[in-house]
Amino acid sequence: MKFLKYFTFELRLRYRNPSQIFFVFIFPLFLMFAFSSSFGKSIPHYIENNIASILLYSVLSASLTSLSVQIADYQSGKIYQLFVQRGIKKLFYIIAQIVSFMIIIFCSTLVILVVAHYAYDYEFPKLSLLILFYLKLYLYSIPFCLLAMIIGLLAKNTATASAIAMPLMFLSFFFSGMMIPLAQLSGGIRKIADNFFLTQLLSDLNHTLTYNYTVVPNWSRISLSVGLICLLALLVYRRKAYIL
Repeated sequence: MKFLKYFTFELRLRYRNPSQIFFVFIFPLFLMFAFSSSFGKSIPHYIENNIASILLYSVLSASLTSLSVQIADYQSGKIYQLFVQRGIKKLFYIIAQIVSFMIIIFCSTLVILVVAHYAYDYEFPKLSLLILFYLKLYLYSIPFCLLAMIIGLLAKNTATASAIAMPLMFLSFFFSGMMIPLAQLSGGIRKIADNFFLTQLLSDLNHTLTYNYTVVPNWSRISLSVGLICLLALLVYRRKAYIL
């Protein structure tokens, strides 16, 4: 019951924060319109073939930019310290924050699907396929939520967290083919992109909806990357657990 209380409180806060509304709802839609205008004329069925990337904009915007800044705000503002003094476990509350962002991501991706349907005649997938996609999307969101936690706990303030998260988000967009299609990347950049774990996760999401891989996922490499993120998150949390 306490977790539900914290989760509900955090969920209400998400909708009261204009900057988070922008990054979670407006920014992904802006990217969809911008990239479809840039590449849609030269790439047939751009929206249909890249809907997984478009939906993933919401995940990275919500986690890397919004969640990291929120955690940094609580950390630098001694809010977590106040919670601990009241008997609330810090990790317990951070999980409630992450879950609230997961709900926001769900709402944001639904908005994207509806806009894509009416603006670009995108046909909704079958319900069973959509459920499978969302299960994978939430699973693949976890490492980015952990990265947000790492940034938020290490940053001295919200400005520092934002300064770290924004470049990281755009680099992730670039090296995963979310900003420029993989087919248009070449040389060393293409090699980096092909081996980037986000590219491979995105490829699996794309395969779920379109039955086509952009690159064949290397699950051992993905597991190693995610494992390192989990280990780093654990080390950072343990270091900051009592240094509030």
